[in-house]
Amino acid sequence: MPVTGSPIESLIGESRELERVAAGIQGENQLLVDDAAVDAFISQYHAWYAQALDALPEGFKERFRDAFEGGTFTAKIKEFLRAPGDVSPLYDPSPENVFPYWTYPFDTAFRGPLLEQRQILTEAQRQVEGPGEASRDLLLVERICRHFPEFLEPLANRGRNRQPFIVEDEYDLQVLLEGVLRLFFDDVRPEDFAPERAGGRSRVDFLLKSEQIVIETKMTRPGLGARKLGEELIVDIERYKSHPDCGALVALVYDPEKQVQNRRALEHDLSRKHDGLLVRVYIVQ
Repeated sequence: MPVTGSPIESLIGESRELERVAAGIQGENQLLVDDAAVDAFISQYHAWYAQALDALPEGFKERFRDAFEGGTFTAKIKEFLRAPGDVSPLYDPSPENVFPYWTYPFDTAFRGPLLEQRQILTEAQRQVEGPGEASRDLLLVERICRHFPEFLEPLANRGRNRQPFIVEDEYDLQVLLEGVLRLFFDDVRPEDFAPERAGGRSRVDFLLKSEQIVIETKMTRPGLGARKLGEELIVDIERYKSHPDCGALVALVYDPEKQVQNRRALEHDLSRKHDGLLVRVYIVQ
């Protein structure tokens, strides 16, 4: 079942509308809109900003936040939204004046940083989504993986004196993940086999046949910490390179006891192209 629309693509488009509206707030020496319009725009931007942070992979979020927050000597979007009508104390109406009228001018405090954020979204779209329909499918799989702990919460707290459903091992994890995948994809094939490599055959957990995405699940336990996990994933990547239906490999690692201390570093190290195979690793706790 194809996924319609790409969240990052939509966010890029919405950023142009934000730019257009913001450009109409400040005139040469007066605000062109009333307080209600300014407040509505601020709410619109904040909603867009939250959606963008939710859609972006971890490796892009810090730069995206910086374009909003700015710093001691660099006013960015946060300050423009806080006080778009503040007049610069350095402004001098004399012909020799070189300072802008506004403390936080649209061009430097909003438009410039917004262009940075748009570029970050574009980079994320190219790196994470990939081209064409695969981009939308990978985004959906990423969202499922990232939010899997939230999916498990009501199962562990069922109420009415019912026994909680606890994920005790990888088999439990696979059963639940398969159920979620079947909500969104028509052809979910469990226990597919990768071709032989070095005399052995590797069983993959799930194959999304039409989307050409292989999904591997792992659950940390004593003896399967960060180092061992990384080694296993590297072996898996080498095996899946030869799978005829594997255009992308997604590894969902469930780490409820938080045995992987620096999970973002491990994700970053492995989430890239390996000899043409796109790999995404998501370690959730």
